[in-house]
Amino acid sequence: MHSSPSRLDTRGVAAFVAIAYGFSWLCVLGFVLGFGTEPGKSPGVFKAIAALSMFGPTVATLLVARKVSPLPSLKRDTGLGLGQHRLRFFLLAWLGTPVAVLGSLLLSALVYPQAMDLAGLPNVRDLLAQLPPGAEEKLGKLAEPRVFLALQVVQGALLGPLVNAPIIFGEEWGWRGYLLPRLLPLGQWRALVLSGVIWGLWHAPLILLGYNYPQHPVLGILLFTVVCVLLGILLGWMRLATGSIWSAVLAHGSLNALGPVVAFLGHAGSPPDTALVGITGWPGWLVLAALVGVLVLTRQLPVRQPDEARDVSGGAHSSQA
Repeated sequence: MHSSPSRLDTRGVAAFVAIAYGFSWLCVLGFVLGFGTEPGKSPGVFKAIAALSMFGPTVATLLVARKVSPLPSLKRDTGLGLGQHRLRFFLLAWLGTPVAVLGSLLLSALVYPQAMDLAGLPNVRDLLAQLPPGAEEKLGKLAEPRVFLALQVVQGALLGPLVNAPIIFGEEWGWRGYLLPRLLPLGQWRALVLSGVIWGLWHAPLILLGYNYPQHPVLGILLFTVVCVLLGILLGWMRLATGSIWSAVLAHGSLNALGPVVAFLGHAGSPPDTALVGITGWPGWLVLAALVGVLVLTRQLPVRQPDEARDVSGGAHSSQA
């Protein structure tokens, strides 16, 4: 559980957003000035710059929590501890996220079968063709496109959260660690939605360069903001229910590891339209919204704050006396 501050720290929130956006957007601007607006021409540099930009929220957290609006305990107040219910939420983040991603792909295949080539998997075949000479023979049946793709998914699901954790921490410590609790005086739902909007719009420079929505670089900003609001509610629920950022880090890391799988499912030489398929498309929105709905129906959202939980347990105890 997380105990929210009693009033909105407007100064701290404004400084956090300004620093997080400023650091990250300047990273992307540096890439554009040095390498142009086509990341595909310098993919390695672009990936490095994108990874560096993800630490904008962490830089903002450190500066604001230390200099602008100091927090009594940086560890406790930004969720750096392991928190409550850790094992249950760690497993949920690790194993539940792949189910959500694969569910969005399944729904996409049912709604837009023409958008993907699941029978031929030409993009997987192209990837296998780029392996060193003799590699396919050594792999044997593992080089069969469907088997190879399945192995990539399993590997991403099992190892992705750990491999991505250091970089994902750069985001999550800011968005869910610092920002979300500071917005709670507005009310839990408003805080969850507003933090998701801020998180989504923060991606704007990368999306304009073709990140996530190569077919929709401008509209993609709005589309991804919808994703971030829905996903942010789920990650925020993990943060508030445990008092820790770590389950959100694992879930976010898993999503980043498995989300790009959709690129392998398109027709030869062309990835599918990510506004229509996968976790970033509207089928993904439906999956995420359904998960939010389940949490609401099971009364896990909004998350009860410690005082409310004590009132409920105290009332139950009295009724049994």
